[in-house]
Amino acid sequence: MAFFYCYFAILLLFYRETKEISITKYRSRMKKLFLLFVLMGLTLSVNAQSWVVLSTIPAPLFDINSISVVDGTTIWVCGTAGNVRRSTNGGVNWTNGTNTGLPAQDLYGISALDAQNCWLGNVSGSIYRTTDGGTSWTLQFSLAGSFSNGIKMFSPTYGVYTGDPTGVGQPYQMRNTTNGGTNWINSVNSPIAASEFGVINAWDWTDTSHFWIGSANTIANATTAKIYRCSNGFSGTWQSATVTGVGGSAGLYFQAIGFINATSGMAGSNANNFVKTTDGGATFQAVTNPAGLTTFAVINMNGMKDGSNKIRAVTNDGTNTQMWTTTNLGTTWVLETLPAAANTFGVQHVQFLNASLGFAGGNGGTFYRFGPPVGVNPVTVAPETFSLEQNYPNPFNPSTKINYSVPTAGNVSIKIYNSVGVEIMTVVDNNVAAGNYSKSIDMSKFSTGIYFYTMKSGSFSETRKMMLVK
Repeated sequence: MAFFYCYFAILLLFYRETKEISITKYRSRMKKLFLLFVLMGLTLSVNAQSWVVLSTIPAPLFDINSISVVDGTTIWVCGTAGNVRRSTNGGVNWTNGTNTGLPAQDLYGISALDAQNCWLGNVSGSIYRTTDGGTSWTLQFSLAGSFSNGIKMFSPTYGVYTGDPTGVGQPYQMRNTTNGGTNWINSVNSPIAASEFGVINAWDWTDTSHFWIGSANTIANATTAKIYRCSNGFSGTWQSATVTGVGGSAGLYFQAIGFINATSGMAGSNANNFVKTTDGGATFQAVTNPAGLTTFAVINMNGMKDGSNKIRAVTNDGTNTQMWTTTNLGTTWVLETLPAAANTFGVQHVQFLNASLGFAGGNGGTFYRFGPPVGVNPVTVAPETFSLEQNYPNPFNPSTKINYSVPTAGNVSIKIYNSVGVEIMTVVDNNVAAGNYSKSIDMSKFSTGIYFYTMKSGSFSETRKMMLVK
């Protein structure tokens, strides 16, 4: 209805302006009006975002436990019985490597950097890596009695991994690598488990310093559990906050975590409740559940870091799987429509590439997509000027991201220099099309200090300063 009023207002405006003009001018303006309606129609079509079942991964069917969205085309998924698949066309079609060296054990964490390099964890507390698109896998780490809950590679060299303690009184596996997984080192401050363990994909981060990880209290009818946090890196100091709920016979699990920035986020449990924090996870407070939702478990969360403050939460009440969104930490909720298949196959893991494009995996090889209808691409406008943005995060350790814009196709060079002007790294040096770009860099090989990065293209040149802090 709002769009009808919009059209009516435009017609009225054109009527007033054309009331006393010549026929020639009238026809000209009516052509412009028609073009405006066409453009508005295209815009409405592009912005008609919704959740759909994009594909079902070909047999053998397996339950998707975790997904890794690299970009709009490259996506990896993993799940039961050692199954891992890769898509290079946005999840429409899937390829299966020979998976040589990968045992037929359930997989529970996955992180890819591109179509060739991927890391994953399994039920046995093992980490595997492929460098050839899944054709072969190499074992990097294994700990008997542990269990993989999540893995994230921020660069080809730096990544983090969370796994279960091997038993009561043993440390969680809060491991990180600075050499691509050749070595996975556990934090010296890793929390010691009581009657608890970690939960699959129950974690979030805003950068390589700030992480939050949910846990499960396995005591029957437990009323408290813990959410762990660090603010100085995965190998830094870990602290915990006590969160409350009313657990069942299996205990109380805080199995969904979503943060929008370093201070504000939410968590959800298997015991019909959500909590929020505004102090970085030092304390959590209960929030009102979505209307009509009483007996349920929160399956997964996704927190957007784009300033929208949007957190998505997947819930299941035993019959229905639902997707809820909030932009005010649970004060109000909006229900997003999921396809009917979600009630049959569930939604296990959600990842968003940006505000308008997201993906999720479910049981039975079901793969979902959120965004414009498939085949409809948003209209993109080339930037008007060259631009080199400040890297983020800054200061950083050891990885950061550089965004830049190119108004016309041509050669672009971005290089990094140390404090005395010696070139130490080439980020980009090739011909690129007009557009907006983002490049992640890893500086784990370099020492703490001030560095400079310069972008050049034709007559354009700009330099910015960044700080590496280890």
